[in-house]
Amino acid sequence: MSSPFQAHANQSDGRDEMLVGIIGNTGKPECVHGIRRLVAILNERSIPFLLHESLAVAFPELAGIGEFISAEEMRTRTTVVIAFGGDGTMLSSSRLLAGSGVPLLGINLGKLGFLAEFSVESLEQTIDDLVDGGCRIVERTLLQATFPDHPEIEPLIGLNDIVIDKRDGALMLHLEVYIDGDYLGTYNADGLILATPTGSTAYSLAVGGPVVAPNTRVMVIAPIAPHMLTARPVVVPDSAELDILATSVRHEDTVRVYADGQIHRTVPMNARIRITRYEKKASLVKRPSTTYFDLLRAKLLWGREPVLNIQRIVSDE
Repeated sequence: MSSPFQAHANQSDGRDEMLVGIIGNTGKPECVHGIRRLVAILNERSIPFLLHESLAVAFPELAGIGEFISAEEMRTRTTVVIAFGGDGTMLSSSRLLAGSGVPLLGINLGKLGFLAEFSVESLEQTIDDLVDGGCRIVERTLLQATFPDHPEIEPLIGLNDIVIDKRDGALMLHLEVYIDGDYLGTYNADGLILATPTGSTAYSLAVGGPVVAPNTRVMVIAPIAPHMLTARPVVVPDSAELDILATSVRHEDTVRVYADGQIHRTVPMNARIRITRYEKKASLVKRPSTTYFDLLRAKLLWGREPVLNIQRIVSDE
């Protein structure tokens, strides 16, 4: 039976056989056990694989296990990439694969994640599901930050969010927001989060933003610690073009713009920061039996009855 990954590859650039790419969080030594187990499973099933070159540097004990390749080759040669780590690894891997069309599957080495939802213990079943077409591919919106007044600054791409943040020790920012050229307002705040539906359960949620279903075509504008009681998150169509101008109380020279909290650009004050939907999407591998709302209940503890520690209450009395 042809897997959805083979069909996906056929539609893109002619890759007609499954070729698995392997990425891992190089800061987690437990990656080695998971990668070795995955390689053994793939070899048993005669499924070819390639490993990201960073793994060879971080884990010398993996020498000789397979072929190590660059990030660009990972984008062009593989038909599916398996990432070991957590949601942070998924975010960085999604940026690596952005625009390639290669689906990304996350193996969580810690707690259940919104993005990395498969476990090392279920690797064998996961690979069988991949081969048999038992998994599904979902597409997620990416946001892009560009800097029209400074084209020399490299754009940013984020799966969760783009965040405009004050620098260390700075006072609050004045953030003028324009939507398709129309003035929305000025936020006096520590920063501003522009979140995708995927990122609505991340930083945006922590500052009071709404939970947004991932197939909704919107973005969330959420201020960080606003110095005004009436400042609230705003939801706009993801087809909108947002321009943001930041100034500082202390007249600092620059502001920082982050993608997924992992990489950033330093931008001069009063320079336009333009946020748009990226032209390509991220492709993620999901379980067919697990829905987004199942993950919400598991992560946010919805639907559970509160449990009191009666013994502790009695002893305290």
